[in-house]
Amino acid sequence: MAATAVIGSAVVMTAMPAYGDELLEISPQFCVVENKEQACTTQVNIRWTLPEAIPVCLLENNRTLGCWPAQQQGGWQYKAKVQLPAIYSLTHAHTGELVVDTQLELQTLRSSRRRLRSVWSFF
Repeated sequence: MAATAVIGSAVVMTAMPAYGDELLEISPQFCVVENKEQACTTQVNIRWTLPEAIPVCLLENNRTLGCWPAQQQGGWQYKAKVQLPAIYSLTHAHTGELVVDTQLELQTLRSSRRRLRSVWSFF
């Protein structure tokens, strides 16, 4: 049976000239899988706060999850299944300009290389 664990939370702040103090928070920040071929399935919680209300879209690896008109803050929850690091981004709904982004990283428990000899030796 494969093991999956999720840990941490991430907060990313990006200062872009068009906006200012954007905040995008994602939880969990890391998903731990047994091996790199395994997909991670986890409940992802995303929250954002913007300095002003603008129409935004939330994307996961350039796939639109949802769009909202004139949002200064908001949130999104869903069950994600990712096999590569997932990049979550908020973009302006009309221009497509990136407002802020963050990433859900995958970590593996096992290395893809096997050690052929013991770490220690008498000689």
